[in-house]
Amino acid sequence: MRNLTKIFKALSDPNRIRIMKMLEEKELCLCEICSVLGLANSTVSKHLSILRDAFLITDNKQGK
Repeated sequence: MRNLTKIFKALSDPNRIRIMKMLEEKELCLCEICSVLGLANSTVSKHLSILRDAFLITDNKQGK
């Protein structure tokens, strides 16, 4: 039940749904998502961490 609650909370924000739809098309970096949404890096990073904690996305680090 706890995981289901996390999923619904993660999907309750329109920006997180937009991020999910964008990532459905192709893999994007933080800066690309920020530019499309017009949000600060820290805000998008927080949205991504919520989606990751709900096991809706995975992350991949490249470079620095």
